[in-house]
Amino acid sequence: MKPLPKLILLASLGAATLAAQVALLPDPTPVSAAVNSELPSWLRFSGEERARTEYIQGEGFKPVGDLYLLNRLRLNMDVRAAGWLRFSFQAEDARVFGQNTLPAPATQKDAMDLRVGYVEIGGPESVATLRAGRQSLDFGDGRLVADPNWSNVGRTFDAARLTLRHRRLKLDLFTGAVVKIDPVGFDLPAPGGHFHGAYGSLGGLVPGAVIEPYVFWRLDHNYRSETGRPGNLDEKTVGYRWAGKLPEAFDYTAEMAAQAGSWAGDRIAAWMGRWIVGHTFVVPGQPRLFLEYARASGDPNPTDRRHATFDPLFPVPHDVYGLTDLFFSQNIVQLRPAVQFSLRPNLRLTAAYDDFRLASARDGLYVAGRIAARSLDGAAGAHIGQEADLQARWTVGPATEFTIGCGHLFPGRFLRSTTAGVPYNLVFLNLAQRF
Repeated sequence: MKPLPKLILLASLGAATLAAQVALLPDPTPVSAAVNSELPSWLRFSGEERARTEYIQGEGFKPVGDLYLLNRLRLNMDVRAAGWLRFSFQAEDARVFGQNTLPAPATQKDAMDLRVGYVEIGGPESVATLRAGRQSLDFGDGRLVADPNWSNVGRTFDAARLTLRHRRLKLDLFTGAVVKIDPVGFDLPAPGGHFHGAYGSLGGLVPGAVIEPYVFWRLDHNYRSETGRPGNLDEKTVGYRWAGKLPEAFDYTAEMAAQAGSWAGDRIAAWMGRWIVGHTFVVPGQPRLFLEYARASGDPNPTDRRHATFDPLFPVPHDVYGLTDLFFSQNIVQLRPAVQFSLRPNLRLTAAYDDFRLASARDGLYVAGRIAARSLDGAAGAHIGQEADLQARWTVGPATEFTIGCGHLFPGRFLRSTTAGVPYNLVFLNLAQRF
């Protein structure tokens, strides 16, 4: 299909979906509230339907574009068998329409499947809570471990998680394996992969702040050393996140992590860090200005048997390193000033500027976790480029949210030297309706 008819078709689908959802607004109560009022108190249903149109130009930094429609349906059922015993299930059907890539990648398509299914012993305020089964793992800001809601599929683990609480202290202990998406079959854990960890939350030690120390242990098979020798991954990540508020409406966040272990026999020595300072103005719209600096190590020598590129683990990809969602915490340096403000109580705008550089000019540029471009001698320099982002989030009703955004990456010297140097553009319209 030619681009213009394809654009008209997908825009029509998106407009029809929007019209159908807005038609639900006269009733401010989600559908699930009406349904659940007729059911016993121990049984609850809910769900979400989401549609998003994405237009991309400059894939692979080449003159290549794509336009497609993402659709995701999630259906939830909670069974409260007792005050201390709960069963939770979520079915998901994720589809993509009109995309050039065939078959659709597992990040965008997962035919009706069991996404969540676990038993929970203990309540949210219990001293100890045990959750076992297929579940999400979300910690901190999601830079390292999270279930990315923006993803059309998301991420879950077959895991056991024990949460211990005492006043303002909390400790999560977990062990499990990430679930591998099968677009046409039942999703199963990735073979040979194991993920263990402990994540703490220490409130009250510093006024107005929370300190979150953590350790993650990742084990996996079928990795390659720098010399190409096959082997296993045995990787430990140790770090902390510290976030809080200061006088005069200032806030801050700092996070650092280091990695050690073995990558198919090569020694791991990598790290990442990010630092944010913000200020909220006490005026109409409550604009918040913030400045973020982030750095994740790269590997300056691909033959020294030392793996120095940071492994981002299982992060949230959306709007972390720019709205185009190209980069993770791998061999990258980011400087990001941004502003957030509300035009109305239910309409929030965000504008941001990003400057990207390679942490090591001799390592590659990683896009979606894989090397997209590289200059082994470092002659292409380290400047990846700049990105301008703008997005608006409109809370139409108590259960309806509409988001529109665009991001434009201006190629720097590195991209112009190692690729075709075409700018990367992303435009999206996203509608989520809970029921």
